[in-house]
Amino acid sequence: MRAITYARISTDLQSETSVQEQTRRCKQYIEMKGWEFVDSFEDVGTGMNTERDGFKSMMGREDWDVVVAFKLDRFHRSSANAQAWATELNDLGKNFVAMDIDVDTTSAMGMAVFRIITALNQMEVEVTRERTVMGIVAKQNSGKWVGKPPYGYNSSFGLTGDESQKGVLVINGGESDVVKIIFDQHNIGKGPSDITTFLIENGVRTRNNQLNWATTTIKGIIANKEFYEGKFYTTDNEQGKYEWEAIL
Repeated sequence: MRAITYARISTDLQSETSVQEQTRRCKQYIEMKGWEFVDSFEDVGTGMNTERDGFKSMMGREDWDVVVAFKLDRFHRSSANAQAWATELNDLGKNFVAMDIDVDTTSAMGMAVFRIITALNQMEVEVTRERTVMGIVAKQNSGKWVGKPPYGYNSSFGLTGDESQKGVLVINGGESDVVKIIFDQHNIGKGPSDITTFLIENGVRTRNNQLNWATTTIKGIIANKEFYEGKFYTTDNEQGKYEWEAIL
């Protein structure tokens, strides 16, 4: 069996097991198996994609049957990418070894173990994503703001550093005055384009201190009237009131 090694570190700071040490251990494994050593490939950079010089060179070579890495995540950081790659290798009649989890796809048992591990890893990713979404929904349903504070408000946590204030907003005096102007203009029949022109002509500056108001920004503020009135709706379409002061 013709064997090669693959080693990768994320940065050039050598904070992980060095490329040289990874390669040395992989060569030991090849020798133990009695395989024929062909060549070594290595990279410095992320394992989240396949745009790596060493990896591409390795996949471009045909003179090997199995590639050995010290850890599975040296090949791919993404479980989905690892699974797709394993299928690609199988189609090419090639195999791989990940020494850290004792996966050797040259055997049926090794391939089965790999599939179980990648499935569990993918499940963990999905569970984490689900919990994140549930956390966001829970915050929204309790009247907390998620994300960057909208125009007219600042983050209370950002101002105080108090963990209990995460998701709580406080009025930004200067911006809130502009929000009121926008709705005053809207209430007398002016559209977003006219209001944009009005703000620019009167020297009203954006959050970034620029005189380049965009019509889409004005449309967004007008569309969020209920937010500026302090109202929010839960996922059950029940109306609630934010705990902070409303601008309108």
